[in-house]
Amino acid sequence: MKYVSAFAHLQKTRHGASISKESLPEIILLRDSRISGDWLERIAAGVLVCCGIEVIQCGIQPTPTAQLLAQNRSQAIGAVVITSSHNLEQWNGLKFIDSDGLFLGPDECDQLFTLADQPPKYPSYKDYGKVTELHDAAQQHIQACVSLPEIDLAKTRERNFRVVLDSVNGAGGPIMQELLKTLGCEVIPMNIEPTGVFAHTPEPVPENLGDLCEKVKEYKADLGIAVDPDVDRCVLIDENGKPLGEEYTLALAVEFWLGHCNKRGAVVSNLSSSRASDDIAKKYGCPSYKTPVGEIHVAKKMVEVKSAIGGEGNGGIMLPDIHIGRDALVAATLTIQHLALFPGTISELKATLPQYEIVKLKAPVEGLDPDSILADFEAQWKNKEGVVLTGGDGLRIDTPEYWVHMRKSNTEPIVRVIGEHTDAAQAQTICERFMNDIKSWKPS
Repeated sequence: MKYVSAFAHLQKTRHGASISKESLPEIILLRDSRISGDWLERIAAGVLVCCGIEVIQCGIQPTPTAQLLAQNRSQAIGAVVITSSHNLEQWNGLKFIDSDGLFLGPDECDQLFTLADQPPKYPSYKDYGKVTELHDAAQQHIQACVSLPEIDLAKTRERNFRVVLDSVNGAGGPIMQELLKTLGCEVIPMNIEPTGVFAHTPEPVPENLGDLCEKVKEYKADLGIAVDPDVDRCVLIDENGKPLGEEYTLALAVEFWLGHCNKRGAVVSNLSSSRASDDIAKKYGCPSYKTPVGEIHVAKKMVEVKSAIGGEGNGGIMLPDIHIGRDALVAATLTIQHLALFPGTISELKATLPQYEIVKLKAPVEGLDPDSILADFEAQWKNKEGVVLTGGDGLRIDTPEYWVHMRKSNTEPIVRVIGEHTDAAQAQTICERFMNDIKSWKPS
């Protein structure tokens, strides 16, 4: 209650002057399918009404749908999404979105937290808001994707791809199924019902997608698609039932957008993302930028450099032509169109891209100072020939052959060790070496 009311007050203060006096300021409200989402949604809607807001209630929908609506509705001063993203089903939380469709940045979050710690400010009952149900939120999102000039529905429908879709009983089942059917795909559904009781661990990483991989082979599908519960990440499975790797959702999108669509502009991704997208950008004469991990950091940089496309290497695609937020619907649309223009399979399409192998490990550092550990690594690697060091979010070490990104967790006593090489065994060996060096570190 205190965070929702603080958000309403913050947004009315920041954006209220731009809202027509004849109308109430709007805040979009939606949720993923978690069981606790229903009663949390009722509380959030009630608080917003008490704050003099017109609540645009959308029910169970993807997080990026809220971002799209916040950006496109003239009276909207923001959005609240009730979700815990890829975390386990017993968890829930709040995502706060600004009027431009981007998540609140660090400065705005600081203001929000300060307001939340103060007594709430509610207007007179005479100035209460109201709830308006929006029934076509999903259709608006789908239409935004398929209406891109670069999408040729006749071509995608001609190919009639068979797609196995796993939405892990999150918010993505109905909307992703409808999108894929609009693109002309035959959909084999898995865990489609948005019950909030997840059929498997919800994060769409290979160790959680074994059943999807098997079903792709069983049905001789052209590809498999997995999304997380709030539908901002999209992971692809090839026709052989093998995960392409979440990094290649972004690489495929960048190749399609810059190559097939002949777009030009910067490509932005985070420090833990593959070099594949950077190589593709370079091929087309476009700059590429790395940011700290986190969608808001990528989004802010994309706005700053007028990026053509960006995202994170966890399957999150961000396309400014629709909205600057990770969006599994955008990722799926670009992938289907890309494959429709290619004469072979999705594994053959992946083979045309720069080939890298990424490894993600965790080094325990309980009782140690992660900042001192990373400072020691920086001192060791500084001024080495051919090495580029990037800080701002842990430490990334780039060499001509490989890169390693080490960053401390904000929630666990670990340092994440993520690295990439063209050879899988080499990538594993390099990351294990850095991990072991962290585990054996002693203060100097």
